[in-house]
Amino acid sequence: MRHRLLVILLTASVCAFSQSAEEWYNSFKEQALKDYADFRDKANADYAGFLRAAWEFYSADPAIEQPKEEPVPPVIFDDKEEQEQQEQEIKVNVVPQPKPQPKPQPVAPVIENNQQTRTIKITFYGLELSFRAPKTNAFSLPNVQKEQLAKAWESMASEEYVNLLFDCLSARNEYKLCDWSYLMMLQKVAQAIHRNANEATLMQAFLYANSGYKMRLAVSNGRNLHLLVGSDYIFYNRSYYTIDGVKYFPLDDLNGRISICDGSFQDEKAFSLLITEEQRFPYAPVAMQTRKAQCGLSASCSINKNLIDFYNNYPTGQYGDDFGTRWAAYADAPMDESIRKELYPQLQTAVRGVPESKGAGQLLNWVQTAFEYEYDDNVWGGDRAFFPAESLHYPYCDCEDRSILFSRIVRDLMGLDVVLLYYPGHLATAVAFNEDIKGDYLTYKGRKYIVCDPTYIGAGIGRTMPGMNNQEAKIIPLQ
Repeated sequence: MRHRLLVILLTASVCAFSQSAEEWYNSFKEQALKDYADFRDKANADYAGFLRAAWEFYSADPAIEQPKEEPVPPVIFDDKEEQEQQEQEIKVNVVPQPKPQPKPQPVAPVIENNQQTRTIKITFYGLELSFRAPKTNAFSLPNVQKEQLAKAWESMASEEYVNLLFDCLSARNEYKLCDWSYLMMLQKVAQAIHRNANEATLMQAFLYANSGYKMRLAVSNGRNLHLLVGSDYIFYNRSYYTIDGVKYFPLDDLNGRISICDGSFQDEKAFSLLITEEQRFPYAPVAMQTRKAQCGLSASCSINKNLIDFYNNYPTGQYGDDFGTRWAAYADAPMDESIRKELYPQLQTAVRGVPESKGAGQLLNWVQTAFEYEYDDNVWGGDRAFFPAESLHYPYCDCEDRSILFSRIVRDLMGLDVVLLYYPGHLATAVAFNEDIKGDYLTYKGRKYIVCDPTYIGAGIGRTMPGMNNQEAKIIPLQ
């Protein structure tokens, strides 16, 4: 009897403790969610206050034109004139590169709620996306006066819009959207909800700011609302506005003197042009291309049209004062999974089980001789750099495109470190081999990098293209 009573008492105590722990946890969770909401509410209330007061006039800084150089034509290697491999150390300067940063985050975690919603659907580079929007739009903008903007912002800061923000952030994470693709997705979402251009711009700005990004709102002509994106990059051929040392770029064609609200969110982060993760757009293959090199290496693959369409709309620019940084942004973009699965096994036959020098030499010859060279001016009407997948897609490419592609496949297939090597008007690469290889080289961070020039047609590794001044060369580091 005593034992039975003891068991009953112990069981009751455990149940009471479990119930107490569960109640404590639920209470803690409820309080945490309230604190998150309160913190976000305060951030938005503060910003609405800025919209009521913190406006100043700014004049646009002139657009920075995309640098244009006279391209250096490709050279065909004459193995009859140069039999012996020479070796020369190239003294180079290093172009500082930005380090990839974590994605911006909201001022407080965004937790979905039980608010009644309607479904908004958009198509975005092949993605069929759904978002929960409020049953009815909580605001309209009869004009862009300060008070109207502030009231509209406060309306979006309500619980009705939390699920919309949650869905946008979820899509960003699920599909690995970079800053540009996320910004463009928000634009499509906002335009699907609001047909009025000013209302759509304000909603896009609200979602963008509440996702952790640096932005400013501007009004031109007293009636048009604009979203300005704060970035440490320089967008070519686009006027911008400098506020507290930060460059803000409009998404539309905006110039001249405008009124800007200089309100900010806590811990807001600048826009980056880097693509650090593969964009997960659905695979929509275009016609297969076969590339066969003089060395006999042949490979073919189809390219994802959704990815090509995305790259067609991607802005180009540089980080800091050196335009060489733009090429690193292209070269460091990851190769699409469909290409890795289809193309890479074919190229692996050239590097598997052979010395690094031979494997890299065959990949170099493939890029040198399996692709047709053409000047950008003749194809595009001006300079245009390619992401690696674009060189595989289009019929023509130039020196920068070849170097970007070669740097990507050597890093992916051989696991070797590569840098871009810039000469005025020309771009090549250099590879850090684990073997002792003779040839022109440079030293970077204590390691020896051997020149590999994808535009010196038929030349092996270690050979610098004639006409290149090694005293003017620069290293562009890659990830």
